[in-house]
Amino acid sequence: MNIAEYKDKVIVITGAASGIGAAFVRYYASRGARLVLLDMQETPMLLLVKEIKIKKGDSLSLSLDITDEEKVKQAFKVIENKFKRIDVLINNAGISQISLFKDTAPEIFKKVMDVNFYGTVYCTRYALPLLQKSKGQIIALSSVAGFSPLYGRTAYSASKHALHGFLNSLRSEEEDIDVLLACPSFVKTNIEQRTFNKDGKPFGKKKGTPGKLMTPDYVVGEILKAVKKKRSIVYISQISKISRLVSFFFPKIFEKKMTEKVKADF
Repeated sequence: MNIAEYKDKVIVITGAASGIGAAFVRYYASRGARLVLLDMQETPMLLLVKEIKIKKGDSLSLSLDITDEEKVKQAFKVIENKFKRIDVLINNAGISQISLFKDTAPEIFKKVMDVNFYGTVYCTRYALPLLQKSKGQIIALSSVAGFSPLYGRTAYSASKHALHGFLNSLRSEEEDIDVLLACPSFVKTNIEQRTFNKDGKPFGKKKGTPGKLMTPDYVVGEILKAVKKKRSIVYISQISKISRLVSFFFPKIFEKKMTEKVKADF
């Protein structure tokens, strides 16, 4: 696939109703792509499609719980029947968690892993045959938590570390498919509504957010630059880049400084 040309390419986006997912929808729609929007929030998806005036035949919006493997399998059958191909799969859907491990119920771990890890596995599994045919691309939204520790986010960090292990290994198996891991730091989205405390309830407003919040449009722009360069991973923001270096070369220093910054949430 010519990564610079998206006209008539079929792009599948999870978590498409808002935030980074919606920014991807707007980007690709403006370039003539054919779009598949997947999200549990059906009404915001339909409003988004109406807002940006995507032609009816060029889009498909499916209300989908990506943690339900059978429903994911059926959704990708619908996609195949309508478009016959997939050129890009964007695994964007995700949830977060803020609570100390000692206080966190095991079911919170399962919930976070089901969405962030298994949701990506299921979507990738059932998109794979069509991606193999098109020699397409997988983009996955990770985080600083995907390559470094993050205080009070044991479940979230575990899910993102698992994501890296899965997709880096998949890349070695599927040489004809480009796989990109995107690692932003803090982004201005509605993730607060999907960030859970130790009891599985919305955490609310976070205080320990170092650095300036990035916009979804900025994140998408940086990801697409990495796509054109055929990168396998992109560290978005100075925080992400510095965190990668310091956590790798000076892990104890990173843990100390990181903990000082984010402990304000506790």
